[in-house]
Amino acid sequence: MEKSNILEVGFKLDKDLAYYHNMLIDHGFKNVFNCETWDRYWSNKDFEGMSENEIKRNCVRFRCSRSVKKRFLRRNSFTNSGFQNYLIFDNLAENSFMCPMEALPEFEEKFKKYYWKKVFDTKKKDYQYSIEGMKSRIQLQDIEGIGLLVYYDNPDYYHLPIDEQRKKLIDELNSYGFDFKYDDLGLDKLRTLYYGKECFSENQNG
Repeated sequence: MEKSNILEVGFKLDKDLAYYHNMLIDHGFKNVFNCETWDRYWSNKDFEGMSENEIKRNCVRFRCSRSVKKRFLRRNSFTNSGFQNYLIFDNLAENSFMCPMEALPEFEEKFKKYYWKKVFDTKKKDYQYSIEGMKSRIQLQDIEGIGLLVYYDNPDYYHLPIDEQRKKLIDELNSYGFDFKYDDLGLDKLRTLYYGKECFSENQNG
């Protein structure tokens, strides 16, 4: 299944994390995983006119992350870090590999040498919820500078046309207490950061 045929919705939310946490718990969900991530992206492309997915595919990403056992715990240390989509910069390297944060300046010098620029620097807290039988997870993401969003896709719908996937995802989310309409658009994180204003589309996959 091509990633472009997989739909993910990413709706911006208007209430706080505690509200949606309690709503999902009341519907039988468990909070199964929480983490903090710090993502930095480099590219040599002009993103004008690109979709969210196209921007992601044209960036090398360095991700630092750590799992969080308590829902609202705050701390600054990150325990895991590495590159993703690195082949677009160096086609002789691995596409994804672990890399300690201490080694990042060396890679930053390589990017500068070939005129690649750091285009995004973003942090988020990710709270993941699941219910028995669910093949994916509902993710509540508190993204710095953007706000709280819910992300969801479902492998059971991947075989369906994009429009049908979207309707089924919205119906399913609404059955858990959300209140979305079919014509509501999701928020594109990277396009929002790039243009400096909220940008929306029907599909946040990537």
